[in-house]
Amino acid sequence: MTKTLGDVREIDKDVELCRTTNERISNQAAQLLIENQIPFTRNWVKIPFFLREKYRGAKQIYIIRTNRNRYGQARRTIDQMEAPFRRRLVMSNY
Repeated sequence: MTKTLGDVREIDKDVELCRTTNERISNQAAQLLIENQIPFTRNWVKIPFFLREKYRGAKQIYIIRTNRNRYGQARRTIDQMEAPFRRRLVMSNY
């Protein structure tokens, strides 16, 4: 029998940190988070054919999510990226 401390509905609640259509920028952001020891997940979502014009022909969107308790630290870490790379990220406003 396992006992869970705290509210069960609050477990595993990650929030979106940022998204981009550029794989290289996504890799750089992930590497920066790893170097600062911030837990995150990175997934991609396929863009439907008819919506690709909106995303300038991109086939997928990379989404980086992090724990809601570490969001502020992750956001400050991403803000350390160089401006040309940071402009390619769409940051969330959690």
